[in-house]
Amino acid sequence: MSETEQDQPGGAVDRHGNEASDRARDRSGPIAFMARNGVAANLLLLLMLVAGYFSYTSIVQEVFPESSLDTITVSVTYPGATPEEIEESIVQKVEESVEAIEGVKEITATASEGRGSVNVELDLGSDIARALDEVKSEVDQIQTFPDEAEEPDIRELTTRQVVLRIALFGDVSERTLKETAYQLEDAASALPEISYVTTSAVRDYEIYADVPQSRLRALGLSLPQIAQIVGQSSLDTPAGAIETGSEEVRVRTIGQNYDQQDFENILVLTTPDGASLTLGDIADVQDGFEDADLITRFNDQPVAFVDIYRTSDERVLDVAEASKTLIESDFDLPAGVEYAIWEDSSELLQDRLDLLLRNAAFGLILVLGALTLFLDLRLAAWTAVGIGATFVGAIFILDWAGSSINMFSLFGFILALGLVVDDAVVVGENIYAERERGRTGMGAAIAGAQRVKVPVFFAVATTITAFLPLLAVGGVIGKILADIPLVVIAVLGLSLIEALYVLPHHLSTLPDPEHKAGNRVTRFFARVQTWVDARFQAFVNGPLDRALKFTVQMPYLILAGGVALLILFVAMLPAGIIKFSFFPEIEGDIVSATLEMPSGTTVERTAAVTERIEAAADRAIARFDGDPPGEDAPDNGVGPYFLEAVYTTIGLAQTGGGPGGPQSTIRPNLANVQVSLVPSAQREVSAVQIEEAWREELGEVPEARSLTISSSLLGLGEPVNVQLSHPDEAVLDLAADRLMNELSRVGGVFDIESDQDAGQQEIELRLKPSARSLGVTLQDVAGQVRAAFFGAEAVRVQRGREDVRVYIRLPEDERDSIADIESYRVRVPGGEVALSSLADVSFGEAPSVIRREGGRRITTITADVDSDTITGQEVAALLQEEIMPQLTADYPSLQYDFGGEQEEQQESFGDLGSAFLLALVAIYGLLAVPFRSYVQPLIIMAAIPFGMIGALIGHLLLGIPLGILSMFGIIALSGVIINGALVLIDFLNENLAAGMEPDEAVIDAAKSRFRPIMLTAITTFLGVAPITFETSLQAQFLIPMSASLGFGVLFGTALLILLIPALAIIQMRAVARIQRWRGRGRKETAPGGEPMGT
Repeated sequence: MSETEQDQPGGAVDRHGNEASDRARDRSGPIAFMARNGVAANLLLLLMLVAGYFSYTSIVQEVFPESSLDTITVSVTYPGATPEEIEESIVQKVEESVEAIEGVKEITATASEGRGSVNVELDLGSDIARALDEVKSEVDQIQTFPDEAEEPDIRELTTRQVVLRIALFGDVSERTLKETAYQLEDAASALPEISYVTTSAVRDYEIYADVPQSRLRALGLSLPQIAQIVGQSSLDTPAGAIETGSEEVRVRTIGQNYDQQDFENILVLTTPDGASLTLGDIADVQDGFEDADLITRFNDQPVAFVDIYRTSDERVLDVAEASKTLIESDFDLPAGVEYAIWEDSSELLQDRLDLLLRNAAFGLILVLGALTLFLDLRLAAWTAVGIGATFVGAIFILDWAGSSINMFSLFGFILALGLVVDDAVVVGENIYAERERGRTGMGAAIAGAQRVKVPVFFAVATTITAFLPLLAVGGVIGKILADIPLVVIAVLGLSLIEALYVLPHHLSTLPDPEHKAGNRVTRFFARVQTWVDARFQAFVNGPLDRALKFTVQMPYLILAGGVALLILFVAMLPAGIIKFSFFPEIEGDIVSATLEMPSGTTVERTAAVTERIEAAADRAIARFDGDPPGEDAPDNGVGPYFLEAVYTTIGLAQTGGGPGGPQSTIRPNLANVQVSLVPSAQREVSAVQIEEAWREELGEVPEARSLTISSSLLGLGEPVNVQLSHPDEAVLDLAADRLMNELSRVGGVFDIESDQDAGQQEIELRLKPSARSLGVTLQDVAGQVRAAFFGAEAVRVQRGREDVRVYIRLPEDERDSIADIESYRVRVPGGEVALSSLADVSFGEAPSVIRREGGRRITTITADVDSDTITGQEVAALLQEEIMPQLTADYPSLQYDFGGEQEEQQESFGDLGSAFLLALVAIYGLLAVPFRSYVQPLIIMAAIPFGMIGALIGHLLLGIPLGILSMFGIIALSGVIINGALVLIDFLNENLAAGMEPDEAVIDAAKSRFRPIMLTAITTFLGVAPITFETSLQAQFLIPMSASLGFGVLFGTALLILLIPALAIIQMRAVARIQRWRGRGRKETAPGGEPMGT
């Protein structure tokens, strides 16, 4: 062969070559320097450990990673306004003002009673701060908001996590509970570990003065006039300053009123006979709570909550510990008030931390056990030290990148455990092989590391490149899972440094192969290793040798068999043998039922239905009643051992864990029942079992507009979510009803709901033309009617932390019927007139909530699915192919779009697919450069699809569906499979360069590289095996990723050891035939004219 042919990548040739050149190479370079300089090698190791340790003491710990949602929200409160008024006077104006801002991806809006909100979603990578300033600037320019509307609240929407909620409950007054909650909030805020605390589940304070119409008539006043008098009589105002020679004295007028007595003493007017009438003389003044239909109970007792959040760099466990110490030891509760910890995310985090760390430790033990059996006890021990150092060092990179310790980053470490030993195995095994060939000490360490440095570098580079697409995934799923590839990339990078610049020094101190073990332990392991090595060599020289000889004789048959297997297992997906589920629901410790009654339902009627839901929950829980295994049931005063508490809200629905923290909506037709269970590690019954039993016990609730029961801690939206829009609202309602009917016929689809109901009854007033002759305007009438039935806001009083509103209105018995509207007397110039004489009174319907997207109203149809019967993906396909085409044909101009899980799936898979294609191109380049071949990288990359066979086998054996997390595992698998193929092809090139015949070269390369390839497969599988076979409830959603990697590398390697040689033989024979066709006697070369492997 020519000199060019002998010049192999990275110098990884000469396995059969010149010993002198080896020695010259061994004496120089950074690897040789670090191997000989133990101080430098150990300091590098120490640097990883120290940097990681200090980062660990400060890095944020949380259940889920906190991230920006690339969304800006604009909220405007307009008390008493209907959704249609909110839409017209607020929402549409905000939409128009922000739609032209650069980087806006989508605008969605919601108009509900008394409040409008507009969410501005930005393109990925947009400058949030700049966009926030532009939104504020545009909204501030709107001058036509109603006078009664409050200042817009404009902010970036972020995930905000509640660490825990402290429930204060007991048979005491609402004021006692609220004041106790405020005192606890103050005490918690004063702690250095806590910076953000709120009080919830209680009504706002409010002062109101009820003035009967008879009093108004006698005094000749209207409610707005009284409100103006009260407002002008309750204020503190600066009045300038006085110069008194040497100093300046400020002047203030003091008149701010704060409580019921202060307001009762306000002078309203003086009668002609000189008598003074105060507000208390003409009105019933009450210092109480807002007039909202809200009922909250905790274990059947009134409750107030103190919600404690984690912000910025605070740690969940530190915040939780400080909060619990405060309430348990340092805070005195008033008589009759008890406390309970609710939604404690620190327990959730600690359980997940313990689970993942336990599995990681078990996986590490299995990995080291495998290395010990096949290599050397001390080599395995130093490999363990290296793994520990790289893991600790990766914490520094994680902290530096602004990430955190959470359940996904921890899983990234477990995933890395299966990958990080690859380079150490290759380096260590090659040093071990050098020692078997007769080299000793430092020479073997340097030569072994030098020989494989380039393939090891490119192996790690290709694996890192395979993980880069995972950082490009957009949407919620991309933000949640971004820590996994970040951790893996950090660990792999550090492991490469450790394997090449630290490990050789440590392995240079190993005793010579002829050295006899000096103690029982080492002698025992030496005997075990000798036995294992003998069996291993027997397998390599026996069954494997025969299989490889068959492969080189029948390469097309081997390839055809591999392709057939691939087709067979991929076909199992559309056949439904292997199910598909985009993202598994992460089960929490709370099972929640959310009820929505038709608009206009009274709080009393909602409460009656809620009691049926609570009773069904009791029956469902009773199904699983019993003592925990091996224990006596603890007396929790509530129910079975696994039940912590039951929290019910009526008149309010709250959802937790979403953007911005818990989201609350107050309406009398809403209710929520939450059943809290002990942590999953302490119970055998799952939250999903409780959920299913609750649904069965409850049955149908026909009077409910919607009712959902869920145990999900984190979801990406409903499996079925279709958004409809049409210019004609009547047609939109018809299309929505039709779609719901079609979905009801699909087996396995349940909880079908629409976010639009039949509408709420409303009374509409239209001013008569004759009213203008009395000098009355529409604004006059509207102001007086609003004051009478909603209240005229007189003033706001800052009392403590709360902004207390003071309203002037009619007594309740004069504003509780339709007749009261018609008979209400409006003040006009010169007297008063019945409202019915000034305005036509009619009845109509209006939506309780209006949702908009892209500047148009939308109706969203959602549904859940029984994944054992049908998946969300299958329902989406049915909708896309059959139902929606017919619907759009029957209702022209109807537009639709998929939201929820399907929208997230399209975005995630779209980003992942594009990025993975780019990664494949980059991997090809990384392989083509060192091999100096256009074809050999294709042979190596051909291993990727065959690795999928093992991943699919794993899903089939475990009975789990394929999903986005499975795709993450398959991408990780691609890097491992490529590494094995790369090492095999590299040694094939060495053999060819040494003059071996192609068939002999292929067989020898596969046999000589079988041990590191097999060790990589075994250690990768064992590293993720504990989590793959974990039975605890917390780990179930992580299993698809670990199964893809573990089973994929195990079965994929078995195929790789035959398929890569088959492909190499096919390629070499094809090249030979082309050369013979082009002209006999020409030297055998690879395509492109370069000698193969050069």
